[in-house]
This record gives sequence, C-alpha cells and structure tokens, in this order.
Amino acid sequence: MKKWVIISIIVVAVGGGSGWFIYSKSQANQAQNVMATAQTITAQKGKLEVAVTGSGSVTANTDEDVTAANTILVVDSVSVSSGESVDKGDTLVTFKNGDVITAPKDGEITKVYVSSGSGASQGKVLIRMEDEDGVTLPITREDGGSSTNNSSTGNTGGSSLVADTVNVKEGSVVKAGTTLVKFTDGSILQAPVAGTITSLAVNSGDSVQSSVTVAHITNFSSLETTISVDELDITKVKVGQSVKITASAFEGETFDGIVTKVANEGTSTNGVSTFDVTVKIKNPKGLKIGMSTEASILIQSKADALYVPVEAVYKNGNEKYVLVPSSTDDSGESTKKVTVKTGISNDTNVEITSGLSEGESIEIPSVQSRSSSGGFMMQGGGFQGGGFSSGGFSGGGFERSGNFGGRNQTGGGQGGK
Repeated sequence: MKKWVIISIIVVAVGGGSGWFIYSKSQANQAQNVMATAQTITAQKGKLEVAVTGSGSVTANTDEDVTAANTILVVDSVSVSSGESVDKGDTLVTFKNGDVITAPKDGEITKVYVSSGSGASQGKVLIRMEDEDGVTLPITREDGGSSTNNSSTGNTGGSSLVADTVNVKEGSVVKAGTTLVKFTDGSILQAPVAGTITSLAVNSGDSVQSSVTVAHITNFSSLETTISVDELDITKVKVGQSVKITASAFEGETFDGIVTKVANEGTSTNGVSTFDVTVKIKNPKGLKIGMSTEASILIQSKADALYVPVEAVYKNGNEKYVLVPSSTDDSGESTKKVTVKTGISNDTNVEITSGLSEGESIEIPSVQSRSSSGGFMMQGGGFQGGGFSSGGFSGGGFERSGNFGGRNQTGGGQGGK
C-alpha cells in the first residue's frame, strides 16, 4: 500500500509582520534532531561589573612640531614701572641682545608683565600703557624700538633667522623650556613641551624661515589610546572613569588608564555611529606607539550583588521572571515562574534586586543538537525556526528578554559561592 506523505508549509511571522520566511521540509528534518533541555544553576553573590569596551591603538599624548615662529628674546632690564608717565621714545624694555623697546606715544604705564631674565616670545604683551586719549595700548617685542646689536636683522624673530648654535640632536630628551637653537640676532628657540627630539632640521649657519619645522618632539613616556565606542554606550562614558587596557603584544598583561576626553561628534559607518574616547595610560611600561589595544571602561560596579546569567531572565510584557525547579504531588519535577526585579547588567550576568535569594536554584535553557557528525550543546542561544525563539521556547508560554546593556558591554560576576 502506498503511503502518502503530506508536507505542511508552515509560514512564520518574523519581526511582528515586517517579513516572512518559509519553514521548509529540510528545516523540519533538522528540527527533529534538536531537543530542548534545561540546566539548573544557582543565584550567586559577588562583584558585578558593567563595562563598555572598544579597540584602538597606542599614540603619544605629546607629539608636536616645533617651528621658529615663536622664538624667545631674553629681557635684560625693564626701565619703567606701573603708574609711571612716559614720553614717546622713552626706553621701556632692553633685551640682552641689545634690542630696545620704546614708548610709541606719550602716556602712562598701566601694567608691566616682564622683568629681568624673562623670556619674550613673538606677540607676547610685555607692557600695557594708556595714551593721552585714554586708549590702552599693548606693547609687544615687535612694537617700535631700535636695535643696537649689529647682528640683529632689525626684525627680531621675523620671517628669516640665522642659526648660531644648535644645542640638541636627534634622540635628545628635553624638558619644556630647554633651549634648542640660538640665533645670531640673540633670540632663542625653546622646547614648548617635554619629550624626545625625533627629528631635527637645522644646523649652525642655516637660514631658518619662521614657518619651517625645526624639530619634532614626541613624549614616549606619556602615552594614550583612542578607542571607538558604540553610540548606545557613549552616554555612559565620562571623563575620569577608570579603564583596563590590554595590548596584543603583551598577552595576559593589563594596563591601567583613565578617560581624559569624550568626543562630542561621532562617525557613522553603515548606519551605526561610534564616538572616540581618549584614555591616558597611567604606566605604559613597554608599550610602543602604534600597538593595537582593547580597552574596558568601568561604568558600574557592585561588590555584593546577587546575580544570575542573563539567559535565565525572561520577559513577558513588563514582567520579568525566572524559572525555579519545583516538585509535583506525584513526585515529578516541574518549574514555576518567579517574578523578579533586576538591577545592573552586562552581557554575561544581571543583578536580581528582588524575587530570589542567594543559592536558590533556577533553570536556564540549553539546546542540544543530535547530529550525525556528533552532538554539541548550545546554551542560552535559542534556536530560530525550529520551535524556539531567541534564548527561549516560543511555544512554551514565555519569551526571552532583550539584550541587557549596550552592544559593546562586557564584564561578569566575580566571586560567588
């Protein structure tokens, strides 16, 4: 007798009716080799941390070009004081190279900002005076004056300077304020920041344009990393939060850091925006510029939290619950729903603030596949299209809750009993 096999086509709605797919015979055969089981675990107490992660690379906190645009003249003497009246042409400041700054008009000195030994950069206000019309005039080293130094160009620190001596070489470690170059007009070029001279492009006798890079300084002992953080998590990141950093080149080693800057504007790629977060590395040890990093920013932490795996908590509307093993009258085993309230969470664990006690048993779903090539266990992930929804059993009367936390959140419970 012939046996007729009737193949049913099951149409399943996905995403609340926004799309459809056909549950085929081949999928049905696969589903027959899948059975739903449950795993019993206990609620634990311990340290629960919530972190936001991102990847980046090591960069220098200080990485700066040095040009001759901001040379220094050293003050030899200041001839006036605040409140003093001066006539046009009176000497105000004399520099050690012999250059002199004179009063451009008659008036009264209202403020003196320099003294003997002070450094005067281009554009720096040395003195303020008020003329006879009540107009306040800022006096800089470029204003008025004359030069008695025969080596002066008459435009001290101007568009072209001649190097007299160069005091550093590539590889020199300098402090901020260290003299790098002395020019024939008596002006000097100082290091604006501390670090290592990584390039030097001037020799004694060279003519130097003010806009040309004379040297480059990098501080290899002050390093940072800039990571990209997902838009769902960026609102939780604040300046001052502690960070744990790992580097591919240092397996098993962790570096401490602190958030120093959070970008106000993001970058969009394929419809997802990420934001740059700058992290200062407290003790970079052997880290080198360019090394790849992974950073975990600590957002929340509880030292004695009661927590369970995220896949143990289900959601039905506004209700959240877990499944607790229980015994029936005929000595059989079943489960009961226990409503819970949740607190902080990460991708691994979620805090239970009410409804459970430490050590109480709960069930989490497992899906075990029996395939011809050998069995495997898939815990907490669910099975789509075969009678299971994401993380739970669609036909069993409950629905797995959504992701606790953002896309980039990590962390876990520690301790436990």
